[in-house]
Order: sequence, then C-alpha cells, then structure tokens
Amino acid sequence: MANRSFNKQYTIGIDIGGTKMSAVLFDGQEVVADYLLATPKDNLEHFMIILKALIEPLQDRAGKDKIVVKGIGLGIAAELDYKENKALEAPNLPFINGQNLAANLAARLGLENIKMDNDAHCFLLAEMKLGAGKRLNNVLGVIIGTGIGGAWWFNNQIYRGSHSGTRGPGWSIIDCKEGINLEQAYHKLAQNNPAALAEEAFRGDILAEKSYQEFGHYLGISLANIVNLIDPQLIIINGGAVESSGLFISTTKKVMRQYIKNEETKKIRIVKAKLGARAGAIGAALLVS
Repeated sequence: MANRSFNKQYTIGIDIGGTKMSAVLFDGQEVVADYLLATPKDNLEHFMIILKALIEPLQDRAGKDKIVVKGIGLGIAAELDYKENKALEAPNLPFINGQNLAANLAARLGLENIKMDNDAHCFLLAEMKLGAGKRLNNVLGVIIGTGIGGAWWFNNQIYRGSHSGTRGPGWSIIDCKEGINLEQAYHKLAQNNPAALAEEAFRGDILAEKSYQEFGHYLGISLANIVNLIDPQLIIINGGAVESSGLFISTTKKVMRQYIKNEETKKIRIVKAKLGARAGAIGAALLVS
C-alpha cells in the first residue's frame, strides 16, 4: 500500500447541474468512487453546505486508501469570468452569480487547489482525453439537460474565443422575428419539464412526440449552422435528454443533412458520450490532474 500511495494521487471532480450535483474520486484514469446529491435551489449558504457534504465521503475514501487528494475541480452550468474566477450568470442557480465558488469552498475545506470551468467544457475535456473523442482534434460537444450547452475542442484544447465569449448551441437564434433561441424553444416545448414530456412521448402521446420532433428540427438547424462554420470531425452529445434522444435525433440528423453545404460534411456522426453521466465530473477532475 505504501508504494501505491507514493505513486498515486486522487482528484475530485464535481459536475454542478441545475437539478443534481455528481462527484467522482478520480485516479487519473478511472473513477474510484462517486457520490450524488440534489442541487439546492434556495440560497448560497445551503448550496455550499451540501457541496461540502458531497465532497466529504470522497475525502474519507481517499483517507482510507491513504492517498492524497491533489485538488478539486468544479464544472458549473454557468457563464464564467475566467480572470476573476467568478460565475457571471448561472440561469438555474442565480444565487451563485458573482460568486467565486472555488475560493468559498477552499476556505471551508482548507484546500487551496480548487479550479472551475463551464460544465460543457468539462464534459468535452473528459470525452477528448478518455472517451469518444480520443485521437480526434476538431470536435463539437453538446449538453442537452436542464439547459443546452456546448463546447468546441480545436487544436488540442477547448476553444474559448478572443474574449472567452463562446457559447453553446442553446444561444442559436431559431426565430429571428421574435428573437427566440434554441434553449428558450426547448423549454417552451417541454413546458420546463423534459423528463415528463419524454415519458408522455414514450407512452405514445402524439402531441409530446410532435414537440420532440419540433425540437429535433430546431436542433438540426442550429447544429447545421455550427457545422458549416467549423466543420468538426464528430459531434458528441450528453445530458439528461440524451436518454430520450430516440425521440428527436433522427429528425435532427435529417435536418442537418438538408442544411449542411459540404457533401462530405453531411456524413458527420453524432454519438453519445462514452463516459455517460459521469463525463462532466471526470472532466472537472481533469482540471486539477
């Protein structure tokens, strides 16, 4: 055990979503342990208490293994200010706006090495290093969950733009007259409850099925626009709605083929994240590995 402890370090990665927070204890290649809690929605203090409670069992496991936790990575469904290390806008958790969660958590845990990034960036980082994107160099990642996020991997890194201003497909305008973007259309079609809509569709509700097909159409247009700009090798999708992708993905692919200009690019594959629901947490752990 002594040699194992000397040679190995653990990191903890946390994927903070609008409905749940998932955490993993990661050894650099594999998940050693994981833990899951519901995301508090009421205030920052309760959120931080539950976040600490999410981490503690993984710290205990590391202690039992006699292996040091090198650091903690946070993947957050939010727009971030990377210079100030603060969350600028978290649509589903507005009480963290303007907060430096890494510094807050560091003070509570007595651990300095805490980093954070956007959740879509973390998911795609994990898939590029360990999942469906290995050995590729131009990949689009899309998260369809509580919201619709995304990231672009190019030249061996997440591309953030000149002002860290890149955004996911959810910001794509699909109704120019009303200025409605893809995420707003998604929420409207799902009545803010995609899981319930999916259940109705799987039971054969025609209106629910049509809602998902309409979403698939809008998603196809948005992805076609992006593909025409960056010509990626692959699109990887993840998030809660991926379990229901059978309801919309065929429509999405059909619409993409209709609007993508290049004949070779029309053949682009859309695949599910190889690392599944833990991809975001693994990517967060990779921030400090």
